[in-house]
Amino acid sequence: MKLEFVKMSGAGNDFIMFNNMDSSLDHIISTDFIRTVCQRGLSAGADGLIEMKSDPEYPFKMKYYNNDGNPARMCGNGGRCIAMYAVLQGIVPDSGVFSFRSDVGIHKAEITASNTARIWMTAPNIHFLNKPLELPKKRILISFLDTGVPHAVVFIDKDDFDCFLEQAPLIRSNEIFGAAGANVNYVCILGDSRIMIRTWERGVERETLACGTGAVASVICTNELYDQKTPVQVQVKSGQILTVGHSGDGWWLEGEARPVYSAVLLNL
Repeated sequence: MKLEFVKMSGAGNDFIMFNNMDSSLDHIISTDFIRTVCQRGLSAGADGLIEMKSDPEYPFKMKYYNNDGNPARMCGNGGRCIAMYAVLQGIVPDSGVFSFRSDVGIHKAEITASNTARIWMTAPNIHFLNKPLELPKKRILISFLDTGVPHAVVFIDKDDFDCFLEQAPLIRSNEIFGAAGANVNYVCILGDSRIMIRTWERGVERETLACGTGAVASVICTNELYDQKTPVQVQVKSGQILTVGHSGDGWWLEGEARPVYSAVLLNL
């Protein structure tokens, strides 16, 4: 069986994109299939798989799956990538604002440059800010909010990034976030409207090069706790810059959304 796909990068988050507007792939896209094709070194490899589906009211619907094969309600960088993918597929025009559906709601999107896209997020849910949490070797202050998926946010000094890979997996599954756990973002404020983040993503279960919903969650926390003005430049692990701002339509996320290659899966 041969399956055509496009590999895309959203500031370092990489995704396998399938056009399933006609539902012809419904019998193929499964948990095992997603886990197989997202496995690095043995297949195409990606942080996640994105399926473009038809929608009765909007040009398309986004279905997102982590690379462990399980669905997630939203992915910010994935949302920007599917906006660009929709243009490449001829589903929407390459200028102007359009809307699409995800499992968390309706998003506006806009292609802002040749390899850059912006999406507006659904309304965030702030559960708590700066709550003490005891780790085996350290006591930290943690914030918890949902920007389409749940995120824990910890503010640190730049030198404290050295502890990230040790501490993030412990935080990710802490009981304070319930059974599903949370993505974990360590955030360093670099200056006025500039931050640096590193993100551990559940479902991928490792650090990723970027996280859009994590960038938005981190900026909301800097705005709430430190009165940092938007838009904010967010430096992610890949070295790319995401921009997060707020307008009358809510919080938005902008940055690179780039097709890397198109290919055909030959051996599944």
